[in-house]
Amino acid sequence: MHVNFYATLRPLAGGKTVEFDLPPGATARDLLEAVGARFPAIGELLWTGPGELGDYIKVFVNGREIRHLQLLETPVPPGAEVDIFPPAAGG
Repeated sequence: MHVNFYATLRPLAGGKTVEFDLPPGATARDLLEAVGARFPAIGELLWTGPGELGDYIKVFVNGREIRHLQLLETPVPPGAEVDIFPPAAGG
């Protein structure tokens, strides 16, 4: 699956898009754990505690934010397009 990283996450991932191979039945949690395993600096930004996704991290699966789906249990089908945004400040 294609995972697109944005803003400050891009240099930590080494580019905009990274390919991940997860087994069928994988969830957003599985994917985010794989991201953290491959890129520990990103993993530190994703979680606020064990198994707790940071409030300001935005994760989209096929264009839909996981907070409006099944959160970390959102299925991530093979071939899915995933977008991960870091916290953003502004006004």
